[in-house]
Amino acid sequence: MRTKSLSPGWIRLIVALMLGAAYLLVWLAGGTRSAVPHLFYVPIILSALTLPWQEALATAVISGLALSEWMMPLSRSPLAYQTTTNWLVRLVTFVVISIWTGSVMMVLERRSKAFQDQADEFAQLHRASLLALVDLTELRDSSVTGKHVYRLHHYADLLTKYCNFAPNERAIISWSIAFHDIGKVAVPDSILNKPGPLTDDEWKIMKQHPLDGARIIDTIGKRVKITDSYVREFLKVTRDIVLYHHEKWDGTGYPMGIKGDQIPLYVRIATLCDVYDSLRSERPYKRAFSHQEAIELITGESGTRFDPAVVEAFKKLADEFDKIWITYSDPDYDYTHDNGGITV
Repeated sequence: MRTKSLSPGWIRLIVALMLGAAYLLVWLAGGTRSAVPHLFYVPIILSALTLPWQEALATAVISGLALSEWMMPLSRSPLAYQTTTNWLVRLVTFVVISIWTGSVMMVLERRSKAFQDQADEFAQLHRASLLALVDLTELRDSSVTGKHVYRLHHYADLLTKYCNFAPNERAIISWSIAFHDIGKVAVPDSILNKPGPLTDDEWKIMKQHPLDGARIIDTIGKRVKITDSYVREFLKVTRDIVLYHHEKWDGTGYPMGIKGDQIPLYVRIATLCDVYDSLRSERPYKRAFSHQEAIELITGESGTRFDPAVVEAFKKLADEFDKIWITYSDPDYDYTHDNGGITV
């Protein structure tokens, strides 16, 4: 809760200027008989709020001495001096105000830290709960639970950084991509794990999972009153990725059939990341492709399935994609305390 916008050196300079200005104004007002000496409370309180207690106490003592019987008369016209009792009472008052203000700030800072620590723990719990839900989805869909999500995070962070997204936007996108297939919780296992081609009716059910996922995200937004702009943006990006990650650049995707720039850039990035990892992974209905095969397949669908600009970025980063695949496919990698590098 201490002031962060100004350095302590600047604050000290401001306090010193305030003390000098207050002294001058009291002198011009004719002495301590006027109400102007109350101006000294401003630098005293400011120092108590922003500086170490020793400096705050020194500010109060200096203020009291500046208004002492030796340095400031009770009245300049007619000339009358203060009594020792009067200025000592003022000095003690200044010191008490300084100590009281600093003590209140100390208590508030401790409470604030306790609340922040508690909020951080709840945030970690919420993230862990959401990742557990994602893991449940992955568990029903493949044998690579968790690893797919971690790889997607790093792919997305890599591409969004290359595309000059702001750090907070990169964090939201790379965190949101984990939920892209959340709607598959509504798809029967017989369809998810079918080793052969799906029938037309099975495809109709499968193509519903983006809509089901979007409804899940919408339910979260409806049940909780959200006022924080960052959280609202997170839910919006998550919903877009969940709903549109099977849309194609040429408009032949599903479920909405939108195309080109109608698909948000971060969704186009998420789509390519998901496809690359799916190509590299073994599934009940396909073998695992090599890195080079994945590059060729993605490049071949530039302008049809994928945004050509995103494909070009991917080609420049392809070696990094392969490194991420290798690192986060290692069966000995410990995911227990790894949040995938996610910062929210």
